[in-house]
Amino acid sequence: MKRASLKFSKEIQDSLIIIILLTLIFAYNDRKDVTTVASWVANILRTFIIVAVSIQMLILGYKLAAKYYRISLTFGLWRIQELEKKISLKAFHLPLPRYMGQIIAVFVTLISSGLQYFTAISNFSLDSERIDRKYKYVRDHEASRITIAGIVFSFITLIFFMLLNSETGVIVNTWIIIGNLIPLSTLPGNYIAMHSRTTYSFTASLAVIFLILVGFLPIKLALFLALIVSIIIALAYFKYIEYGKKMFSEHF
Repeated sequence: MKRASLKFSKEIQDSLIIIILLTLIFAYNDRKDVTTVASWVANILRTFIIVAVSIQMLILGYKLAAKYYRISLTFGLWRIQELEKKISLKAFHLPLPRYMGQIIAVFVTLISSGLQYFTAISNFSLDSERIDRKYKYVRDHEASRITIAGIVFSFITLIFFMLLNSETGVIVNTWIIIGNLIPLSTLPGNYIAMHSRTTYSFTASLAVIFLILVGFLPIKLALFLALIVSIIIALAYFKYIEYGKKMFSEHF
């Protein structure tokens, strides 16, 4: 009971840090010619609410999918693991900071004057043991689908803010989706890539193409076209890369 309570409080603490950091990143440049104290404070508060809603929707998508699989999910900051530090130090003689993602996020914001963003600062961990199921450990496809569920909820949030004509809401959720697609380390996008590169190519292309098209096409049409193009890309990837490599290895 005590362990569960500490885990929950840690999750709340990490979630709050993520929301505050993303708020500062997205509110750093208010894109106004003249900024007053009042307008700056109003922009911070508005961005905080938008980011808080967006992150909570992302977490809700994760949690609902995890609950379906009867998996315990903990949302938190992306931290470089000790093993990753050792590998980097041994292979490249480069020490990786534990909070590398958060450092990159701040650096990109400062160097671009708040016009570019890096939002891959969060991830989730899954409880690896289940005693009431046939499969005791979390399988790759389950982690992949949990990630996709979070991305879908971010898309829903993006469309919601689009209907409200909230430019900040659209920008925030666009970059949250992009951050969740990065296939690196223990970031959510890597769960999809590790399970199936074909699935990753479909999910990533669908997200990116939809994000591009939805800016100037109706939502339904943008989604339809994105689906068609993404299916073609995924089939081409499977046929010429995945299946092609398998055929090559069989011959040689």
